[in-house]
Amino acid sequence: MSNAVKLYQLSRKVHKWAGLILSVVFMFLAVTGLLIVFSTQLGLGSGVNTVEGNAEPSQTIPIDKVLSITSQEFSSVTSINDISRIELTASPHVYRVLANDQEVVMDANTGKILSKKPDYTTLLITMHDGSFFGNWYKFSAVAMAGLSLILLSFSGYYMVGFPLYKRLMARKKAKNLEIS
Repeated sequence: MSNAVKLYQLSRKVHKWAGLILSVVFMFLAVTGLLIVFSTQLGLGSGVNTVEGNAEPSQTIPIDKVLSITSQEFSSVTSINDISRIELTASPHVYRVLANDQEVVMDANTGKILSKKPDYTTLLITMHDGSFFGNWYKFSAVAMAGLSLILLSFSGYYMVGFPLYKRLMARKKAKNLEIS
């Protein structure tokens, strides 16, 4: 058996097993990515897309007021250390405060609570990027999935290209025999 045929067979085996094993990681990334993209439509996000009025950023309530309002909404929030994230979004002009896996969305100008519900989007994002499982997963499984995707691409190209090359060479050889 020629080296080219052996390489082709090895390429098929590597492609098959790497694809089967890594399809679990790829499927997980695809599902969490789709859930993130459609989180608002699925009711996983806050669903707040507009607010009344359109004030300037200089008119936003200060962070200490945001903390005070959040601590009134959640008894478990007693200090800034209990808050995971405070995010000011430009459109809509709101504060999104994440505390203890709960999200409060408040009007950035008035402090009025617009939404208060569990935050699933942050969980989905951390699962999607691998940080939910820890650095070992993020830097091993996700990195290996990316490198393996490159390997799968090259072995796939080879599996398609090798038979085409062999047919082309066979036709060329047959044409040369006809001419002789």
